[in-house]
Amino acid sequence: MSTDKPTPQAGTVTTTQRQLIEEMAKRNPVFRHLGIEVELAEPGHTRFAMTMRDTLTNTFGTGHGGVIFTLADMAFGFTCNGGGERALTASAAIDYLAPAPVSARLIADAREVARQGRNVFYDVVISIDGGETIAIVRGRMKVLGGPVIAA
Repeated sequence: MSTDKPTPQAGTVTTTQRQLIEEMAKRNPVFRHLGIEVELAEPGHTRFAMTMRDTLTNTFGTGHGGVIFTLADMAFGFTCNGGGERALTASAAIDYLAPAPVSARLIADAREVARQGRNVFYDVVISIDGGETIAIVRGRMKVLGGPVIAA
């Protein structure tokens, strides 16, 4: 599947989903702070990566659950907004399966699984690059409409 499918955006500018996601990333301070990278961007499916730094750990020296949840939220949120219409997270639930070690490269693979009206549902699998799944997330986005990035 090509990642260069045009996505409608503000005004007369047509952009690809990847370009829109990269522009959102540039404008998002949390995305930049966590060092998240876009690995794949196609309609209904994205993959993001980040390295678990020692400054992002919990009391026990492993990746903080809030950071892992944030990676998942970014993944399904950017996947939905990458379609060109503004949307916000309406709900999400996470199941933690294993800790995230310091220096591990985490992969968030987000896939659209259903649409019902203005609600879009995503499953996100967080894994250690090349290995074990450490968390599974089900998220729901509410599509508000309008451009993702104002002209």
